[in-house]
Amino acid sequence: MLNAIAWALACFGVVAADIALSLVLFSVLDAVSVLTGYPIDNLDIQWFQAAAQTASFLMALLWWRYLWPRSFMARRQGERPLGGGANAAWKRIACVVVIGLSMQVVISYLCDGVLSLLPEVAADYSELVEETGMGDTNLLAVLTTVLGAPFCEELLVRGIIFEFSLRAFNPQCRQLWKRLRRTRAQDGAMVPWAAPSTWGIAAAVVLQAAIFGFMHMNWVQGCYAGVAGLIFGWMLVTTGKLRYTILLHFAFNAGSYLMGLLCLVNTPLDVVITVTIAGIILVETMRSLRHACETGIATAPLS
Repeated sequence: MLNAIAWALACFGVVAADIALSLVLFSVLDAVSVLTGYPIDNLDIQWFQAAAQTASFLMALLWWRYLWPRSFMARRQGERPLGGGANAAWKRIACVVVIGLSMQVVISYLCDGVLSLLPEVAADYSELVEETGMGDTNLLAVLTTVLGAPFCEELLVRGIIFEFSLRAFNPQCRQLWKRLRRTRAQDGAMVPWAAPSTWGIAAAVVLQAAIFGFMHMNWVQGCYAGVAGLIFGWMLVTTGKLRYTILLHFAFNAGSYLMGLLCLVNTPLDVVITVTIAGIILVETMRSLRHACETGIATAPLS
């Protein structure tokens, strides 16, 4: 129990480290502003976000690279490699993109529907969006949202926090980590493999999704990011590869800039029909992706 609590707290420690890094970066920028005499307030907020995102990505990359040789997901990927060749890989990529876009449609309209019932919350969120520049269409904003956020957040959450979540709820993962650390076996070939339980994986997916929502620091984004985090976690468990969660995050964020194409969806009936169709596409594509991954695993040679 104590080990589980320790690893669960370690998940929040990752978030604290990311926040601390941002505070240090802003302090450095403030010091540079004082030394150069250039008012820091003159900088666009998007530049602050891009700088913080870059620093966070570098920290996460170094951390993840250190973690990966002793990672449960690395071992699981070796035990269950995806096969099927190039055709199967392209099919998986297409499924991931469709899942991300359909997720954006469903979550966006459901979020708008809830906000329409909470006018005060909607007003506060609109003010936050304006102050932070969310939804801007300038090049830097698009790059940080569509490219920067998927790489940075997936390394932090699905790469590190999810691994710690698995260790919290699965004693097998903690034992694997300890043995690999003791033997310094980079591929874990000398360590007996014990698959984690289904409920342990499910609990880890829920925990990382909750932390992902918490990281957004506001109720509106926190709620829909938490829901999206469940599917991101499912994607990592299903494919075993972080690259697919990054692609899914990319498609989901890019979809926010494509929502304007649904300009003909105006009435409540139009919204219901659109959400229903997108929901069916989402569920069926997730089933198709899972089947494709299971088929690929069954036919792939063991490493």
